[in-house]
Amino acid sequence: MDRIANQASAAIALAGRPPLRLADTAIDPSTREIKGPEGRVVVEPRVMRLLLILADAGSGVVTRDAIADQCWAGRFVADDTLNNAVAELRRALRTAAGSALRVETVPKTGYRLLVEGVEPTKGGDLATQEAPGTPTISRRLLLAGGVAAVAGAGAIGWNRLTAPNREAMLLIEQGAQSLRWGLPESGPQAVRSIRAALALEPDSAKAWGMLAIALRASAEYGDAVTAERAIAEAELAARRALAIDRDQSDALAALAMLTPAFGQWAEAEQRLRQVLAVDPTNPYANAALGTLLMSTGQVAACLERLQWLYRNTPPSPNLQFRRVYTLWSVGRLTEADRVADMALQAWPRHAGVWFARLWTLAFTGRPAAARLMVEDQASRPTLPPPVLALLGASLKALETRSPADVAPVIAGHLAAAPRGPSQSISAIMMLSQLGEPRAALDVAMAYLAGRGPLVVKARHSANQPSLPDQHHRMSMMLWIPATLALRLEPGFRQLCEAIQLVSYWQTTGKRPDFRQGSLASL
Repeated sequence: MDRIANQASAAIALAGRPPLRLADTAIDPSTREIKGPEGRVVVEPRVMRLLLILADAGSGVVTRDAIADQCWAGRFVADDTLNNAVAELRRALRTAAGSALRVETVPKTGYRLLVEGVEPTKGGDLATQEAPGTPTISRRLLLAGGVAAVAGAGAIGWNRLTAPNREAMLLIEQGAQSLRWGLPESGPQAVRSIRAALALEPDSAKAWGMLAIALRASAEYGDAVTAERAIAEAELAARRALAIDRDQSDALAALAMLTPAFGQWAEAEQRLRQVLAVDPTNPYANAALGTLLMSTGQVAACLERLQWLYRNTPPSPNLQFRRVYTLWSVGRLTEADRVADMALQAWPRHAGVWFARLWTLAFTGRPAAARLMVEDQASRPTLPPPVLALLGASLKALETRSPADVAPVIAGHLAAAPRGPSQSISAIMMLSQLGEPRAALDVAMAYLAGRGPLVVKARHSANQPSLPDQHHRMSMMLWIPATLALRLEPGFRQLCEAIQLVSYWQTTGKRPDFRQGSLASL
């Protein structure tokens, strides 16, 4: 816990620093963002602290010992850890600023921050105090304008030196992009890309941390043996990353997520919040915390987390379809419709996006529009014929409400529910909407708690539609508008007790949004 406290205080120190500008590059310590003419990058806390230490010195040299004392608060720092921090800062500056900013090694001494076109000094004597409590930054660094071109043999040598690093960075980003899709193939694709990056940079803490994240995603699919192997490899990769850099937040996030949150809500939340104390911007910990909040009925808090991710991370179908459900659930249907339509245009065959649009139409009085989506073969994801048939019949039943249409649909969902998570979730929603909340509760009890006459397969077969959260039996569907009738059933509290939600609410003092009063009312 002392380590977490130290890391949290370091993050708070960054939050107190005002933004600064070096040449054409804007640096915001509070968000750890570096934004320049070449692009934008968010760095880890230690990398931002290192950048500020070098910037505070103007273009003067800072010794390795001084960096260790200031960046790691006097803790022992292995040479490899400091070297990796410098390498990460160099990569970040190249990504955002190109050649305008760079870190120069001064042999046997330390490092200094150089700005293109500004002559280096022997120390920080050019630094001036900008405002009370503001760190000293060289005025020449702040006012240096433009980016001078690097020419001749020096530029050629620089490119040759950094080409492998750049290629590794691209491979890591390629893996991250795969993960943002959140599909069955995403994890294995990301693993392949990141392993290729590690072949180029075997000592990259970032690559090892991302490999742990990708392996954890891979464990969502496949048989039990494959999942068990992926989890074990993910833990090893995370430990390797932390041996290089004890603050590597992707590795910390992977370790926090290896144990499923389901049924251990408070412990899982604590683990994720500890990661975010180290790195408040880690996208994986933020996304996992959002899922946990939605699963425990804290819909508004989940939306706040998702909106932050939307503003601060690259476009992602996996994020957008979650925003659709959450916006809808807090009563912002017009905005949910807009997000759903935009996401469907961008990723028309993504199963998560497609179903989010389908359900928001089906359960808000527009089942005819949803039926058109099912009938549009060119624009829908690949779905098994039985799934399509039941979907079509269900949407017709929602539209007509005819007993002749409703009765076979109810029977069809009760028969399909035991086949896997996606069928159970569809049954829970559809039965709630068709006037059978008691049957919906039975399915929910079987899927989430493993109780009752129904038995639901925990994992999908290869030919069934699937989304990752379903393998961890997360309970987001309990809190959307489509399942209101289910929540009003007398046995709903027993379901919440069975999956440890009541215990979580009592332990944390939190409440599901739809019932902010006494837990006895559940």
